[in-house]
Amino acid sequence: MRLLLPILCSVFLLGGWMSAQSAPARFTGNQARAGRTAYNDWCATCHTAALVGGLDAPPLAGADFQGFWGGRPARELLAYVKAAMPPAGRKPDDTSLESIVAYILERNGMSASTVPFDDDDQGVIQPSGR
Repeated sequence: MRLLLPILCSVFLLGGWMSAQSAPARFTGNQARAGRTAYNDWCATCHTAALVGGLDAPPLAGADFQGFWGGRPARELLAYVKAAMPPAGRKPDDTSLESIVAYILERNGMSASTVPFDDDDQGVIQPSGR
């Protein structure tokens, strides 16, 4: 009986942690709209306007993107974009990069919410509304 309470608490805490890990990333419709403009300004030259990739740029929508990024925290994608994109020259500000990621999430079937996306977001990329 003495072990029952600690075991139940552990199960409850683990369940809460697991559900937090699988919650979808959140972004607003306004972010996605701003992200489309920023994407066209900063990213479309290499990744194309349709997000299908080109030459050395990987696709940012579709099965390949979803296979690689699906189930991973959206903040990992944002961290990668902040560190590596664009590969040379000037870089967009953090707000624009957050909006670009929101646009990419929307183009992969995720729905906007009322909570803006930022680098503290704990949600995962759930492509095509999974």
